Parts: sequence; C-alpha cells; structure tokens
Amino acid sequence: MNEQKIIKDILHGKPDRYADLVERYHIGLIIHCEHIMGNRDDAEDIAQETLIKAFDKLPKFDSNRARFSTWLYKIATNTALDYLRKHKRQFTVEDIEELAGATEPTYLEDAERAEVRKAVIALTPPEYRHIIEAYYWQGKSYKQIAAELDKPLNTISSSMRRAKAQLKEALSWVR
Repeated sequence: MNEQKIIKDILHGKPDRYADLVERYHIGLIIHCEHIMGNRDDAEDIAQETLIKAFDKLPKFDSNRARFSTWLYKIATNTALDYLRKHKRQFTVEDIEELAGATEPTYLEDAERAEVRKAVIALTPPEYRHIIEAYYWQGKSYKQIAAELDKPLNTISSSMRRAKAQLKEALSWVR
C-alpha cells in the first residue's frame, strides 16, 4: 500500500480512500489505546476519535517529518492521555513505563522489528509466543486467549508477565 498516494488522493477530493488507511491501522490503534486506557471499550472509542482527528488534520500531515503511522499513533497517545487527564485518572510509575512501552513499536525500524520478532519466536515455553502474538498482534483479550488455550485467566496473566520479562531481557541491548 502506497500511503503517500492514498493521502494525496484524499487531499485531492477522494475522501473514500481514507477507508484504506482505516483498515490498515484500526486494530493496531485499538491495541495501542488499550495499553494506555486499560480497557477495550475506552480504547475502541479513543481509536475511533483518533481516526476522525487524523482525517481532519490530514492536510497538516508532513511526510518529511514523520511516517504516517508515527503521526497517527502520536495523535492516539495524545487523545488517550487527554481523556485520562479530563477524567482525573492518577498515573503510577508502572503506568508511565507501560505508556513508554506501548508507543515504542511505532518508532521501531525494520531491523529492530526483526529483532523483536526473533525474540518472540525464541520465547520458552512456546505458549508464551502464542500469548504475545495473540494479544499484541491479533488484538485478542486475555479472556479470549484463556478460552482459546483452555487456561485460567490468572495463568494467562502470569504467563504474559513472564513472557514480557523474557523479552525485556532478550531485547535489553536494542535501545
């Protein structure tokens, strides 16, 4: 998909082309927003609001300054944080660390993405790989993963923590 061509088409009177960008980024935005918001329903609302804002601001997008995905995820992060501020949610140190981790994949270069994929493939036991892929790449909830693997929800949560710890160790040199 040539995003620059799609953006140019949109700006030159073909707004229906925006559906191509929505299709590409919608699920990823929901997952990104869920990491910030803490629940899927709010994440879906924030992702939808982000897509509307991005469409409205598209004439201001500068491909020389950032990739479209970076720009879009930045709008999502700011929209989510604005919502949380308005609703006076208190942030903990863990929230801030998670926010930093949630936005990081947006900025990864291809070589770094390859390293992340390699580290996920190397997770042991292999069930950890499945949990990471299902949650982050397929957008499934812990509850859906637990049902799929026929495991208790607490087991999935514990496995996710252990998988993240392995990934953190394996990727500690990346940045």
